[in-house]
Amino acid sequence: MKKILLFSSLCKPKSILEVTLPSWIAQENDDFVYDILLYNDNKDQSAIEFTNDFGQKHSKVTVISDWFKNTSSYSKHNWTQESVERIIYIKNRALEITQEKEYDAIFLVDSDLVLNPKTLQHLVGLQKDFVFEIFWTVFTDQTFAKPNCWDVHSWDYYNAQSILKLKEPGTYQVGAGGACTLLSTKALNKGVNFSKIKNIPYGGEDRHICTRAEVLGFPIYVDTHYPAFHIYNTGLLPKVEQWFLKKLSPSYFDTWLDKKWEQLVIESQKKQEIIVFKNSFQKIKMALYKARRSYINYIRYH
Repeated sequence: MKKILLFSSLCKPKSILEVTLPSWIAQENDDFVYDILLYNDNKDQSAIEFTNDFGQKHSKVTVISDWFKNTSSYSKHNWTQESVERIIYIKNRALEITQEKEYDAIFLVDSDLVLNPKTLQHLVGLQKDFVFEIFWTVFTDQTFAKPNCWDVHSWDYYNAQSILKLKEPGTYQVGAGGACTLLSTKALNKGVNFSKIKNIPYGGEDRHICTRAEVLGFPIYVDTHYPAFHIYNTGLLPKVEQWFLKKLSPSYFDTWLDKKWEQLVIESQKKQEIIVFKNSFQKIKMALYKARRSYINYIRYH
């Protein structure tokens, strides 16, 4: 029987963790077993205590918090919570544990995601080496919900259809994405990890692991059958309650992805297509702007 490690690094308010963590422990698992490993990186005392108590109540949950004290090669460095290097180290250590403990795969979940109970069972059944479940977010510089995937770094699409098709249940090959990711140990053993690729300027660690996976021959897929709920701020908690009242139905998100949303997606991609650069300086300037916006959004929501 397959063994899966569900891992998350936690640094969110208690009010969010109270909703997300129970959804992880409630994952259906008919033909595999799974353990949960939580890195308690919370700063708020109530969140720290809630996480520790959650670990004590559930036998399959292990909570740790000391990778930056004695065992880490970074123990003498002053990493801030916002540092990308810090989360890269944490996630890479989780990948190493997956290999050391001989798990068949690792399921990496961001701490602000509420999961449908069928998510992990479905992803395992797809038998992909790199697949993640979709969720939708309205970022600070956007007026419509965008998925946690893209065609080209950083967060660009070939056309509107690349986004529009994702409202339909399916499993689609994409350029990159993540945050709710099932990775096979086969991929890890071949060198798929979050470490920075020095000649790629993008800040988010998902850019680096996706690029490395593509180069190593592991296609990247997003699944859209059981969308997760991204609680990127506490103001969304009432909407999560509405989702629970609808029994976490995937159809709940259809109200987000309506005709108005479709038109906004189409218009956004038209604007991308009509940009004509007069010289290479303008191209570089636009690329730097997009990289900066992506980094700001990553830091804000992770």
